[in-house]
Amino acid sequence: MSTELVIIDSARKRGYADEDLLHVIAKAIRVIVQSDGMTMYIGPDRAGRIMEVGTIQRNGREIVAHAMYPAREKYLAEKPRRRRR
Repeated sequence: MSTELVIIDSARKRGYADEDLLHVIAKAIRVIVQSDGMTMYIGPDRAGRIMEVGTIQRNGREIVAHAMYPAREKYLAEKPRRRRR
């Protein structure tokens, strides 16, 4: 079963294109599952800039709730964890 992916306004507040956020998720070089339930995807946008995109799971949907460029050092330095499917 595929999870529906939804991008909400909080992820768009800095003006990033939806296509860039989806690209980061699809091409992530690091995926970090946090204790607060957010999964952080660290990877390149379509221009190759390393961003962080955060998602949460709600009612069978994966919700993109956070996006930021550049990715913060704490995510770049962290050891990778298993990617959720």
